[in-house]
Order: sequence, then C-alpha cells, then structure tokens
Amino acid sequence: MPSLAAPGLSPARRLHASLAVLLALALHSLPNAAYGQPGQQGRQGVPAGQTPATSSAPTGHPGSPGSAALTPLAEAFVWAYPYYEFMWLRHQALANPQSLTYTRLNQYRHQRHQAGPQDRWANGPIRDTLYSTAWIDLAPAPVLLQFPDTGGRYYVVAFVGADTSTFHLVGRRSTGTQARTLALVGPQWQGAIPAADDTVRAPSNDVYLNMRLLVEGEADMPAMHALQDRFTITPQPAKHAVAAQQVVPDAANPATVIDAINEALARNPVAVPEQPRLARYQPLGLCGAGCSWQQLPPATQQAWAQAIPRLMHQFKGSLRDRSAKVPQTHGWAAFRLPADISSNYRMRAASAANSGGMFGLEAAEATYFMALADGNDELLGQGRHYRLHLPQGGLPADAFWSITLYEFTEGGEYMLDNPLGRYSISPRSPGLRHNADGSLDIWIGPTPPADGRQANWLPSPAHSRFYLNARIYQPRAEVLQPSWAMPAIERLPAP
Repeated sequence: MPSLAAPGLSPARRLHASLAVLLALALHSLPNAAYGQPGQQGRQGVPAGQTPATSSAPTGHPGSPGSAALTPLAEAFVWAYPYYEFMWLRHQALANPQSLTYTRLNQYRHQRHQAGPQDRWANGPIRDTLYSTAWIDLAPAPVLLQFPDTGGRYYVVAFVGADTSTFHLVGRRSTGTQARTLALVGPQWQGAIPAADDTVRAPSNDVYLNMRLLVEGEADMPAMHALQDRFTITPQPAKHAVAAQQVVPDAANPATVIDAINEALARNPVAVPEQPRLARYQPLGLCGAGCSWQQLPPATQQAWAQAIPRLMHQFKGSLRDRSAKVPQTHGWAAFRLPADISSNYRMRAASAANSGGMFGLEAAEATYFMALADGNDELLGQGRHYRLHLPQGGLPADAFWSITLYEFTEGGEYMLDNPLGRYSISPRSPGLRHNADGSLDIWIGPTPPADGRQANWLPSPAHSRFYLNARIYQPRAEVLQPSWAMPAIERLPAP
C-alpha cells in the first residue's frame, strides 16, 4: 500500500492524512445520523440477500460526497467506487509480478519476516503480526479453508467482499484457535458444498482474505513459517474455468474506471435489495455486463471524465479535512472501528479510497490509540525525552498489546532504525523491568535513559518528529467505552 502522506502538511496533518481511513471509521468522532448507529447490525450473520438499512446523509457542499444533496452522477459513483478499488487491488495481486502482494488465485501470499525500518510498503506497518493475503473466486465452485490449531496463538482472518466490506471473521476471538474447516460458498452457488465445521455464504464471488498471525520475535520465525503453511485453501471440482479479469484498472483513465466497476458488478451480482438502485444507475453506464464506457453518449462520457477525478480527490481530501475534529485525550486519539460499513455508502467509499475498508478490524477485535502530542499538547519529537507510565498489567488486552514508534520522514511514517533494533514495547519485549507495584515506565528519547532504565528504552529520532501507535488486540470491555483513555505522555527535562 503506497504512502498516503501529503507533501507540505504539518506532521500532525500528515499523520491524519495517512491514517485517514481510521478517522473515517471512528464512530465516536462521526455523527450517528450521518454514518450509521453504533448498534447497527453488521454483515456477520445477515442472511444472504438482506442488507442493513442505509443511514441518512451528512451535510456538506451540494454534489460532494459529504453533501446531503448528491447529484445523480455523484450518488452513483459514491455507491460504485469501492468496486473499482477492489478490482484494482485484485489486479495488482494477480496480474502484476512487481506488486508486493503478487500471488496466485486461491493461494495465500505470506509475509515471512517481522516488519522493521526497511518495510515501507505502508505507513505505520504492524510489527506484532505477520500478514497473509489471498484472493478467491467462488464462481466456479466453493473452496474449503483449513485453519490449523494454533495452540492458543492469536490470529484473525478477515473475509472481504467485492464492495470492500468485511463480512466474516475467523480467529481467536470469534471462533477460537482449535483446528477447523470452513466451506466458503458463492452467493448463487446451487451445487454440492464440501463438508466442513462451518459454512459461510459470501455476498460476492470474488473474496479477499487478510490474515494477521501473532509473532513472538525473530527466534519464532521457523515455527511461524511452518504454521503459516498449514493455513490452506482447497478449490472444489469446478463445472467451468475461472474467468480472468479483463479490465486493467487505471484511475487516470475514466473509461477503465467505469469498465472495471461494470466488470466487478458482472462478476459479483448485487443482492436483491440493491437491484433497484442499480437500475437507477444504468442510464449513467453502471449496471454490470450490460453497460460499458463505449456505449455511453459523449455527453455522459464527458460528465464522468470531469466527475471521477474530482470525486476521487474528495474521498481522500474530505478525510484529511475532518482530521482536525478527532477528539484527543491526553494527546491520544482513539480509533474504534464499527463492525460493518457495507450499507454506509459514503463511509465505504471514503475507506476504499485508502484501502482501509479491506484492512481495518472492528473495535472488538482491535482498538488503536495514536499520539502525536504529549500531555501538554506539544508535538512529540525534536530530540525531547519522555516517560509513558502504564499501570500494572499494561494495557487491558485479552490477546496482546504493543506501543510502536514511527518517525515522520519525507516519504511517510516508518519505524526508526536504531542500534538496539527496538521499534516497539510490548509484554513480549525481552528484559522489561517493572516497578515494585507492577506498573511499567517506558522511557522515550534519542539517547539512553540513565540509572539502568535502558531495558525500557524506546529510541526516538534525534531531530524529527514522531508518533506512537498503541494497539490493543481483543481489548477488554472498558477499552471499548469512549471514556477510556491512554495515560498522558510526560515530557522530561533535557538530560
């Protein structure tokens, strides 16, 4: 995933630009009327063909993605745009050998090393887990997924449909870590279904899998690789061959944007409740197999050519503009993502603009806190020293927690190279020294702290700014409450 940082922005604004999708999905900072109710039913457990009701629209400039009064063209594109992003990512993974996610259909691509400063495929890459990804086509036949017994080790697999919404989770929190099988079935499949512990009917034929698997450290890698290889995908006997993706998506070419969306809709017919909406969009050239750019009259082609770049820019830009409204407590901004965005079309489009709808996890699975400032609301960095005091037990997690430091650089936000090779602090960090009451002090600075505190030292840059990302996987109930906050980062006198 490329850097999303915008040149010329301040460090605080650059962080929110790069992590804009988290902002878009943070329920506590978005109006309920605009982006869905906190209690809205997610897609897990929703019967095939049913979709939660669409929420009402926010206010904004008429015709913009954040406006209550969208033009027909903008309304259609807000709904359809995630299908384009899905097809672009799919094409990169299956047809571009230079892509970092390049793989074969129905086969996992495994990350084989723990992320460090050299990993610049994304802003703020996670170090706690290894990623595995896969693209599946269910149109020819179901597939059988095998999940090995991980012996209690944390993992989660997110199942993402063609509209970029997560529709199912498998893993430690939702299904446990014992060995299990799952039959994944396409929405229109009427044939035999393989025997399995669970059967899930996907809302689309094309499905993306994103897995995180907890890693204990470099010494854990051989065992991790063996465990990764035990996650398997077995396609069932097919009645016809897999249909190759035809359109090469190109955001700079409006014809391929429209045609990629139509190919996605042809490969993944929408559910019955969505069909009247698609009928309204047909005159604009969005309907699936029966629509194409070539069939559109010149006036409609011109309208799309003008609208698509503007709307794509607004999907990203509106998120950056909203960053200033993120509530912060003690210098930390909390990101608690909703379980489902499938019927929140504007949120879905905004998150798809940064691929976030395909990578984010709901708050009950993982909650994030990001600090750009200390307890006095001064930006972190410029060679200053800090202390972060955590209570006994650290952060309230039933799986794991970590605090990772990322330096602002010209190209993005990445882990800081340092002689210790220490990029984060977690209960898995070797040699941590706790206080007599069980609490933990983390010392942050460009030079080692005095008095033997180096065991708890998290090196920071000597001159540039940085931010901290606190990740809490399987957060306890109190973390999910808006009132729960991270402790303030204390600025220390210069040594």
